[in-house]
Amino acid sequence: MISISIIVPFFNEEAYLENFTNALVTQTYAFTELILVDDGSTDASLSIANALAATHKSISVITTTTTSVHQPGQKVVHAFDRGFNALLQPWDIICKFDADIIFPPRYLETMASSFSNDDNLGMFSGVLTTYLNGIWELENISTQHVRGPVKSYSKSCFHAIGGLRPALGWDTLDELLALYKGFTIKIDDTLRAKHLRPTGYKYSHGLAKAKGEVFYNLGYGLLLGILACIKWAHLQRGSLVEVLFGFFGVWLKSKPKLVSKAEGKFIRTYRWSRIRNRFIG
Repeated sequence: MISISIIVPFFNEEAYLENFTNALVTQTYAFTELILVDDGSTDASLSIANALAATHKSISVITTTTTSVHQPGQKVVHAFDRGFNALLQPWDIICKFDADIIFPPRYLETMASSFSNDDNLGMFSGVLTTYLNGIWELENISTQHVRGPVKSYSKSCFHAIGGLRPALGWDTLDELLALYKGFTIKIDDTLRAKHLRPTGYKYSHGLAKAKGEVFYNLGYGLLLGILACIKWAHLQRGSLVEVLFGFFGVWLKSKPKLVSKAEGKFIRTYRWSRIRNRFIG
């Protein structure tokens, strides 16, 4: 039987944490261990997490005295790492979930079956929906890659990519590195999780600039980087000027990237092949 460990960094999630946890403990396939990692919450989140841990023996809580602010990327990975270092049980699949998600009842069962049936499967997720116009609709980038709020990794893949990189863009980089290492990924669009806060709800001009830097750091190159900036601004309704400013700000300085030359070459080849396939069919 495949063992599943889940790590959930959270910050001020009092409105979501209990429903999120209940959706996991009532799954048709039981997880082995769930670690809730408080990242300096200032609301009742920590009290709720402790109450949940007192009720369920497979749940534990990690706390910090650090006052947290919304810094996507780096802080969430550091919180994840604290949870990872606190794992007590052996695991075959490690999950990084967000606390504002409601999973369908067979999510873990389907995930475990997918990994069990494919030894080369490195990463897996369902898709995210958000409540708009009275119905739950797919998020506009939900089917394109394994999403950060619902990530899962096989043990071999997680170790091969060196864990998560503490930087904005980690949830794109890990997928690209998994492909570079020869693993496959799977996005099951029959597993529709409810995302209670839509992706990008806290995006700002500063984050748009940082997102432009991400496209440089991933080794996209000039033309691919510009196209990625345009796509991001369109999908997230963010500032195209700011995201381009971020990209060119580091591109002109030729700053070190998050990837090696070989990894960057693979990423560019892979991205261009996806673009060609989209237009050619």
